[in-house]
Amino acid sequence: MTLALLGVLAAVAASLAVHRFDAAAHRWRPLDAVIDGPVILVSGMGYLGLLAVSGRPVFSLILSVGGTVLLCIVNRLKHRLFREPIVFLDAVLTFQVIRHPGFYVPYLFPAPVLAAGAVAAAFMAVLWGLEPPAAPAVRSAAGLAITAGLAIAALVATLFFPARRDAALRLLRRYPPSLEANADFSRYGLLASFFLHGLWHVHKRGRDGNPGIPRFQARPAAAPAAAADLPHLVLIQAESFFDVRRHMPDAPAGLLPHYDRLRAEGTGGLFQVRTHGAYTMRTEFSVLTGLPLEALGTDAFNPYFTASRHRVDSLAWRLGALGYRTACIHPFFLSFFRRDRVLPHLGFETLYGQESFPETSRCGPFVSDAALCRFVLDRLAASREPTFLFVITMETHGPWKSGRLAHEPGAAGVPDRPMDIYLHHLRHTDAMLGTMADGLCGLDRPAALCAYGDHVGCLPAVQKPTDPGYAATDWVLWPTPMAAAGSSRPLRPEEIGGVMWDVALCRGRR
Repeated sequence: MTLALLGVLAAVAASLAVHRFDAAAHRWRPLDAVIDGPVILVSGMGYLGLLAVSGRPVFSLILSVGGTVLLCIVNRLKHRLFREPIVFLDAVLTFQVIRHPGFYVPYLFPAPVLAAGAVAAAFMAVLWGLEPPAAPAVRSAAGLAITAGLAIAALVATLFFPARRDAALRLLRRYPPSLEANADFSRYGLLASFFLHGLWHVHKRGRDGNPGIPRFQARPAAAPAAAADLPHLVLIQAESFFDVRRHMPDAPAGLLPHYDRLRAEGTGGLFQVRTHGAYTMRTEFSVLTGLPLEALGTDAFNPYFTASRHRVDSLAWRLGALGYRTACIHPFFLSFFRRDRVLPHLGFETLYGQESFPETSRCGPFVSDAALCRFVLDRLAASREPTFLFVITMETHGPWKSGRLAHEPGAAGVPDRPMDIYLHHLRHTDAMLGTMADGLCGLDRPAALCAYGDHVGCLPAVQKPTDPGYAATDWVLWPTPMAAAGSSRPLRPEEIGGVMWDVALCRGRR
């Protein structure tokens, strides 16, 4: 019994040491029930649960501390790659991590981590066999302690109920979260940030003037334009697209000839996304709704979690009221990020997923940008009505791991390194933009093309951006009035919708 008691104290102490190292602002202060309580409760119950199942104190201690260390490592890997710690709404992505591990495991569980995990598993198996189980009374005591811990957790959980809103608000006044993931992580640590962000999300989001995704409110119908005058609009969210030449001085000047041509004939510039290497849905949501992330509160961590539950005002709704048919084309699983639920709530009448594309249309693991371009042009050629197409590419999606292009006939001679694989796909994205622009010129109806990158990729050349707050991608609009041709200006994601709206009205009122 003494060994078990020492084990739970050691497990809690180890977790608190890691927690206090993370919560730098609280590192040398006395224990705090709100800031330290979640760590004590989770680590203590974790150890006791393992002890109740295994009956082995040392085995349970090492496994419990190992879990704490693994969470710390994964959190730091995420911060290094994506510029922020784990946030509470990341839990919503758990299912897609299981369903699409290739998107996440290479980043958060690289080969050294997996190798260390295999060695640790072998060590734990040996330890299991060597350590004799404790007396049944120890396991029974652990079970009783877990019951007490669950009662405490249940009592804390009542703060999320509407009846306890006043108590939750008092707690949030004492421990106000900034809703900026890095700042709150440094102030409160990981688990306390989860707890406070969750309380804020439930009790304050969108209420009393607090930020959050607003409910849909129908706007007065726009003055209808003659359908014959309205141009087709194509808005492309190009996966991991950015002018890599800014980060690679030795990159060929002619790496992106079609993008350069469209910029010279149209307008474009830096696209000031607020994410790095991931969280496409944040950029996507701001583009389609015109809402900046800072106006969303905790919804900004994963705006599609809320948007999957109710309609949200958007560019697609407004263009639909103007007389447009609206569709989204994304050659992947539409269930990813809950797009199959979200996009109809954002006003899209028709969705085309990967089932619309044959297997032969792939380049690497994903549908090629060339096949996507043909699909878009075919849809527009067949449309007799003005159409707004939101196109989300996939070909350039990471990870760019070894062997990805092994079976691609056009990839002979491409070095099997992440940056070279990325550049191979980037050239295809560039070619798609040129083909798309040329194809739009051959349609019966005028058309405009706008493209932007959702975020930069997690590539060696951009691991240390000049501004740690964001790494800009690029945007381009083509064609534009002659007065704007060749102009350049930075744009934020929430401004793109206004640009497309102006294009529609300008052409529609000629």
